[in-house]
Amino acid sequence: MNKRSILDAPIDFDKSDFFSLLSLSVGASYAWQNAMAALVIGNSGWNVDVRERTIRFGDRSFPCGILGSENTSEGTWLWGWANTESNLPDMFLSPSRRAKRALPFVPEFSEGKFMLDELRTGHNIAMVSVGVSDKNVCYYRCPVDDALSIFVRIEELPNEVFAPLPLDELAKIYLRVISSFYCDHRLLAAGFLFQNGYDFSENGAVMSARSGGRELKFTFEEIGGLFRVCDVSINDVSE
Repeated sequence: MNKRSILDAPIDFDKSDFFSLLSLSVGASYAWQNAMAALVIGNSGWNVDVRERTIRFGDRSFPCGILGSENTSEGTWLWGWANTESNLPDMFLSPSRRAKRALPFVPEFSEGKFMLDELRTGHNIAMVSVGVSDKNVCYYRCPVDDALSIFVRIEELPNEVFAPLPLDELAKIYLRVISSFYCDHRLLAAGFLFQNGYDFSENGAVMSARSGGRELKFTFEEIGGLFRVCDVSINDVSE
């Protein structure tokens, strides 16, 4: 399946709002990260070769490039393209530049360095970077020392990492995500379905998708401008 960018999701949202972008991205990004951990990383350590632009897990090597760095002692994020003192190779910086070009009107992607908070974390920034890409990519957090970590984008991972989820598995992961991440539950459902290749429809407060004689339904309520899920159900239906 060709990767879909969340920017093309058939739902109205503010493309300049980081929270909305995160809500759309977090479902698929979470699933892909877990799949990469299970299928590729396992118990292996990591090693990044900046000059070769690769990351190695055990005896497996993949192309990578830097997104940015998180400094917990300063509480800041610094994009790779803004790190002018690093002398990193230009090709190694390319993922950070692509992210900036994809979201030129999002402050978190156009400002070279900014303060982090509970919403704007290194992991969340990386998940949005993955979500807006139209390529099969994941990210990895590489701790440098007690305070500094770099986030790299990884390419050419096995196709199995990005295999579309059946509806029942998608529903299970959706419930895990809403218990772990602050997000708009309607945008989460839309982005997760869209990036797994499903067409979905909305009827009032209900979003649904069908596949293989099964239907997944989400029922939402709006509270304080955000949508919260009231019910998630999956049933057999006639096509």
